[in-house]
Amino acid sequence: MSNYHKQTWLITGASSGLGKSLALEVLGRGHAVLGTTREVQKAQETFPEFEETGGTWLPLDPGSKDTYDRAVKISESHDIDVVVNNAGYAFIGGAEDTSEDEVRSQMEVNFYGPLRVIRALLPRMRTKRSGSIVLISSGAGFIARPARGTYSASKFAIEAIHESLSHEIETFDIRVLIVEPGAFRTPFSSRLITPAQYQDNGGFSEGYQGTAVEQMVRGMRNSTEFMKLIKGDPRKAARAILDAVEGGHEYLRLPLGVDCVVALESKIGSLQRDLDLTREVARSTGVDE
Repeated sequence: MSNYHKQTWLITGASSGLGKSLALEVLGRGHAVLGTTREVQKAQETFPEFEETGGTWLPLDPGSKDTYDRAVKISESHDIDVVVNNAGYAFIGGAEDTSEDEVRSQMEVNFYGPLRVIRALLPRMRTKRSGSIVLISSGAGFIARPARGTYSASKFAIEAIHESLSHEIETFDIRVLIVEPGAFRTPFSSRLITPAQYQDNGGFSEGYQGTAVEQMVRGMRNSTEFMKLIKGDPRKAARAILDAVEGGHEYLRLPLGVDCVVALESKIGSLQRDLDLTREVARSTGVDE
């Protein structure tokens, strides 16, 4: 690794999943890591090697409205070089079956949470004119599958913020990286939330029995079978993210996993087909000179 210097990383949701793997990789490279979690004591019990290898736990709930104030205090106490917005969860359910409160809860954690952290940490990064902002998004951040509309909406939205931000802060030498993992072997799939009003029916209403909604909800709720289909190694994903940040990546998005590559190619192909079919219609709608 060229031009190495020890950095301080802030990783939200560092107690499990990809955040956990990334925290260990970053510590292994000799950097300092501040890991946030909603329950520090629980994280200490389930992930003791984090502190044993030099990590520091900080309490932070991305879904709480005081996240911004807490993150400001963290910025005042620590000189953070890299912030990784990783904390989040997936809500799986048909659009018609999902309540407005469930949509809002998803957005509080997956959209407002990362936004609060960014707004709190950016002033110091701008002052020193350096830093990296990493969003752990998902393949759901560019393609919306059946029963994943709410989750995808949160990821589409926060990706938009980061894409815009990448242009806004380029002049300050602050880099933005949007990571789009596919399915990886983490506890993520076992923590899915489905529509509360249809829990007794498997997470979907009777009207959607036999449809793509039922197929998706049942498939993802069956964590044992779902995990058999997952081929992504979170340790390899963590190394790829760390390599990108340390190497000064020249790209905005980093898809991870064979399944995510296939999904991205499918999305690009779908967009291209739509454009080919509507190009002349689009061009015909201009003002007649």
